[in-house]
This record gives sequence, structure tokens and C-alpha cells, in this order.
Amino acid sequence: MPKLLFLITISFLSFFTRTQENISITYTGNMGVYISGPQSSVLIDGLHTQYGDDYLFPTEELVHKITSQLRPNAILFTHYHGDHYSKKLSESYLNSNKKSVLFGANQITKKIEASNNQVYSIQTEDYTKQKFELGSIEITGIKINHAGKRHVTVENVGYIVNINNTKILHVGDTNWLEEIDLFDQLKLSKEEIDIAILPYWMLIQENASELIKKYINPKQVIATHISPRIKNNELSELKRRYPKTHFFTQLEQQIQL
Repeated sequence: MPKLLFLITISFLSFFTRTQENISITYTGNMGVYISGPQSSVLIDGLHTQYGDDYLFPTEELVHKITSQLRPNAILFTHYHGDHYSKKLSESYLNSNKKSVLFGANQITKKIEASNNQVYSIQTEDYTKQKFELGSIEITGIKINHAGKRHVTVENVGYIVNINNTKILHVGDTNWLEEIDLFDQLKLSKEEIDIAILPYWMLIQENASELIKKYINPKQVIATHISPRIKNNELSELKRRYPKTHFFTQLEQQIQL
């Protein structure tokens, strides 16, 4: 009897462990991530081409895998810069996957050649959160200003993807931008974010830990946009400062939630 009880307990724990690992986040280069749940999946900033030596981009093999095997229900883009977005690859993907859709700011969507029911625009006039239901996924788009004074006209969009009751935030190319009180206006700390995907430079600021806690308050952080040429000592120092943060540096690097 005790032996039978032990086997039942082990089986239950194994099943419970499997059911908890039902969301995965896979790195596709630069800030690209493929988020997969039990029934649906999305790709954020995951279709782009070679942009420079400081950027990691998906290989032809990975693009083919995304298009023909992974086949995310939605492809989301934060902005039109070539290290995040490729018009050619995006249109090719939509043509190959007629049931999939694309989300992006007007600077992207106005130039996409695809069926009207495949394209959704995120407005960037203000910081209003815009929610969309896509089967079992809820996608929220919101304007989040692009970092850098020379990019003030770039329409950068952040996303909150709610998949299997897990909220994943992706902010694109932003920074804390305290001079415009950006994160005060975004009010992301009220969203109960589980995973925050941030460009690594947001972690460099001296009080970054306090800012992350105050303005986002996620359970976990993933750092992306890390140059392949980053010095080992710089990356090691970041990992030392943030021991619980996941640093994406290799294509198809994956974490299970």
C-alpha cells in the first residue's frame, strides 16, 4: 500500500510539473522572442535580417522553422527598425500562414501588403492601452517611446501578451525616459506582469533594480538586445548584479515557465 501510494504521488507530481511547464519563451535574435502556450503562440520582433555586427538575427533555417513549423498565430512588431522588423519576411509569413495576423504601429501596418483581416494597427497618439482577443490569447498594445533623441518620430509599441494566464511584457527599444515621466504614464505596475522582456541597457542604470520594481514589478526579467560583441567582463558583471535575470545571448535559447 505505501509503495502504491508512493507511485501515485510520483505520477501526480510528474504530471503537475509538466502542466506547470506549459509556456516557453525562445530567443530568435536581438529582441525577438517566440512565446508558446498549450494552444497558441506569438512571435515578437522575430522576423528581421542582418543589420550589423552588434545585432543577432535569425538565420535562414530559423526563419524557415518559424514559417513552416512553429507558425505563430500572431507576429508582433514594436517598431520598423531593421533589427526588429523585415517587411519582406513579414509579408512572406502572412502569405504562407493565412490564419495568422500581424500587429504593429501605423508606420509598419500602412505599408504591409496582406489581407485586411490579417493586419492590426496599434495607435500611438497617447498611452491608451488597446486590447485584442485572439482565440485564447489576449494582446495589449501601448505606445512606449523609443529611446534616444534622434528617434523621437519612431512609433515604438510595447505589448502585454496574456497567454495561459501568464502576462508577458515586451517594451521594444525604450529606456526609462524619466525626463518625460514615461513609466509613470504607462502604469505597468498595476498589470501584474509575470515576465518583463527588456533591452539590457535598462539594467545598466545604477538604480535600475528599484525602477523595475517600482514601475513594472515583474516576477521575472529577461534581458535582450545584447550585442554578440559584448565584452565577457561586462556581461559577467550584469549577471552578477542580476542573478535572477535571464540573459538571452544565443539563438533558440529557451526558458520554460
